[in-house]
Amino acid sequence: MRHRVRVLTISALAIGLAAAGCSKTENSKGEENAKDQKQSIFIDLKGTTPVPAPEVKDARKGGQVLWLQDGNFEHLDPQQIYVSDALSFSTNLFHRTLTSYIEPTEEGGTVKIVGDLAINAGESSEGGKVWKYTLRDGLKYDDGSPIKSADIKHSIARSFGTFGQQGAQYIQNALDPDRKYQGPDAATGDAGVPGVTTPDDKTIIFTFKDPHPEFPSLAVYPNTAPVPAAKDTGAKYEEEWVSSGPYKRKEYKIDNYLLLERNPNWDPKTDPIRHQYPDTIKVDFTPNRATQTQRLIASQGEDSSATMTSSVAQENISTVSADPELTKRVLSGITPYANYININTTKVTDVDVRRALIYGYDKDAAIKNAGGSKVAVASTTITAANVPGYENFDVYKAGPNGDVAKAKALLAGKTVPKLSYCFANTAAGQKAAAIVKSSLERENLFQIALNPIDRKDYYTTIGKKDTTCDLMASGWGADYPDNNSTLGVLMDGNQIKAEGNNNYSYFNDPGINKKLADLRLEPDRAKAAKAYGALDKEIMEKHAPLIPTVYTRAYTLIGTKLGGAFLSPNYAQVNLTNVYVKA
Repeated sequence: MRHRVRVLTISALAIGLAAAGCSKTENSKGEENAKDQKQSIFIDLKGTTPVPAPEVKDARKGGQVLWLQDGNFEHLDPQQIYVSDALSFSTNLFHRTLTSYIEPTEEGGTVKIVGDLAINAGESSEGGKVWKYTLRDGLKYDDGSPIKSADIKHSIARSFGTFGQQGAQYIQNALDPDRKYQGPDAATGDAGVPGVTTPDDKTIIFTFKDPHPEFPSLAVYPNTAPVPAAKDTGAKYEEEWVSSGPYKRKEYKIDNYLLLERNPNWDPKTDPIRHQYPDTIKVDFTPNRATQTQRLIASQGEDSSATMTSSVAQENISTVSADPELTKRVLSGITPYANYININTTKVTDVDVRRALIYGYDKDAAIKNAGGSKVAVASTTITAANVPGYENFDVYKAGPNGDVAKAKALLAGKTVPKLSYCFANTAAGQKAAAIVKSSLERENLFQIALNPIDRKDYYTTIGKKDTTCDLMASGWGADYPDNNSTLGVLMDGNQIKAEGNNNYSYFNDPGINKKLADLRLEPDRAKAAKAYGALDKEIMEKHAPLIPTVYTRAYTLIGTKLGGAFLSPNYAQVNLTNVYVKA
């Protein structure tokens, strides 16, 4: 899931990554429903958040926490990170940023945006065109060297270049709307990065052409995670990053495991968010959803202090939900993610063919394949239900199984070539792909060629403008509570570039682009929210650039000895800032 949630988002259903959540509702039949679940946000501009972070009740030091995941992280270079699993994991543990989240441990609580490396969430002037950040005293990397404002400037600079192509683009677009700057070079270093100055080692100032009142939310992203220029190893930084958080890399075997140990130079007196209870934190990249489920049901050995990153496997949901002891260890709720099958509009140019694809897709089969309503709810919109301005509409009213007759009517007299469907090559992705093929090939509607792509390369591959994919699975969660971080990313044709795209439909309509540009600058964000909801409906009705499939839900297990675990409302993963191993 990206934030490609990319927060943000590969989908547990369509692609095979984890889903986690924030709220729960049931109807009279005991089925789960989507709900307009707007998140309460507090931004600490005054720096009143206590440091160090308050101790977690009953927490103890020692032991190992295990994170079970189906495949490797796509990126761990901070400026390349934009997928929810890596966002959550890295910023909880080793990539600190200028601002960050303190997330509520209970459903419905307030998300706080606070100063992380900085003493507060920022000081603005000139109507939000200038943001100043002052770093905390005593910040150090894992080697003991001090963290300086110049390191964050270097991070911003490199995010414009090759080693920032896959990461969030908000800060770069705000600083340099024309995107003329291409990153640091050997001759000038970071001197040319637009709009960023560092008057001293503890101060960094961002200056924009337009007001950016949302900047504290943007500074949460690891674009602002410090990278000292002297230790920037380019492509090797994916495996050789420097830690600024409570844990540091001990051993990393690609596609096998990652082992973190305590960072002795992290000072809790500089950190209002994190703790350092476990001795080690390990990621096992080998178990698929079914294996994760079996291991957490058993909860033996090192798995007793583990967490899944997938939802409980379909075949085990009824068993888990009927067992009172297992349900004590379930974390469940609605997630911030909407999932799609993107239609490459540069290749599938006939809007009626795109509408026929929407009618042809069987959402009920996909939900059943995923495990039922505890992990998925049918969707009809681009915007997820927890985003301000969400409008609950269904333009096509295709029903739970689709409407083959309407699809055939739209295709009458047309010759449609075989369409390639690209998906991440995981067990969950393969099962979801089979549903896509079987539903769209009903009564010879379409011919679908399945194209599995290695999980760690998936978003990089479909994010290339010249991709050969016709249909592409993806999921998305708003990067911050404003529809600019959904429609403004997924549907803005002006942001399409050679690589690192998030507009996987490659949808580029000048009229829609203009409306998105105007909404981006609208100072009244409540007014903008309502307009975004109407625009979502317009895009689906007139252009049909994607198939909305499901809103995902979490239904995941933790081990019997894992304490302090709760679901992140931003990244739909288990938040690791408070975790510990029970005695």
